[in-house]
Amino acid sequence: MAIGTVSGCVAQTDSSENKGWLEFQWTEADSLFQRDKFWVGGDGAYSTDLGNDRILWLFGDSWIDPSGKASRQGATMVSNSLAIQHGADPSSARAQFYWKEVLPGKTEAFFPDSEGKRFWPGNGIRVGDHLLLFLMVVQGTDSGLGFEVTDWKAVLVTNPDDPPPDWNMKWLDTPKNQWRIVVGSGGILSKDGYIYSYGAQEPGPKHDIFLSRWSEKDIMLGQMNKLEWWTGKGWTSNDDQEAQPQPVLREAQTEVTVHFDPNLGGYREVQTVGFGAASLTSRTSPNLTGPWSESDTLFTPEQVNFPRIMIYQGKAHPHLEGADLILTYSTNSFDFNDHFSQDWLYFPRFVRINNR
Repeated sequence: MAIGTVSGCVAQTDSSENKGWLEFQWTEADSLFQRDKFWVGGDGAYSTDLGNDRILWLFGDSWIDPSGKASRQGATMVSNSLAIQHGADPSSARAQFYWKEVLPGKTEAFFPDSEGKRFWPGNGIRVGDHLLLFLMVVQGTDSGLGFEVTDWKAVLVTNPDDPPPDWNMKWLDTPKNQWRIVVGSGGILSKDGYIYSYGAQEPGPKHDIFLSRWSEKDIMLGQMNKLEWWTGKGWTSNDDQEAQPQPVLREAQTEVTVHFDPNLGGYREVQTVGFGAASLTSRTSPNLTGPWSESDTLFTPEQVNFPRIMIYQGKAHPHLEGADLILTYSTNSFDFNDHFSQDWLYFPRFVRINNR
């Protein structure tokens, strides 16, 4: 069953017996991103556990109202922003948002645009006392949705326990690859002394996902040139001209998450499926490299009923508390004017899923 309206965004789904879970639109958690007087909308919503009940959120294009009136009228859209959540349960936590203010009333992205390129967030991970963040390089185009993800960058923060304005950030030298794989656009995991990164092949209609890795030691040193790729049979160096990485997930999205799910004893991938009106789906695997199961629908948001809706960027957040599985997705419209007339639109939305 489904109950609620688009304006209230309340939904409950009673899953079939064989699925074994109950799904709820988590409106109490949605308010985490809707209480700030200056940050008035965004998408992306990658999260990273910083420790001590501090969660880092990374957002893409974000509305900032420098007047503090909590209005998008007269607000500025910047390419990225971030927030620190204090408290592991998003329904009771508080969030502090961050971007750059170059002059009074003049804002720009936390990771500023450079030479006609913008930076949208990829995923991130805490590595010892450092924080590794991935960014997607975005350029405008005259076709499609008006943008294209063309490259990736990485930033190492050496003092992530300090407030973001005080971060010591080092932009790392990131190796090119010949397969147009945007490293870090998907899930990031730590296992057995390695940092593993899922990244989508872009541009392209299928968004196949490839797996790369580095040693944690190299990451701590800020060295990313020793990147290795999964070939389906083993690992090979990025410098190997004869290397041929093989996708571990096919027909995915640019942005997905992969995490270890203790209830499964294996790994869970989360994404959206559909263009416009979409559902949140999942695939599972006993191993980082696969094989992966067929896609299973987890949740279909109530907002699919809005005629111009874009639902995208489905993600899981295993370090949050309040349910067995916590997801978010982004809401947008094919008509940009809806940003100003639909005040529920263009905020990340929470879903909580509990096992029966």
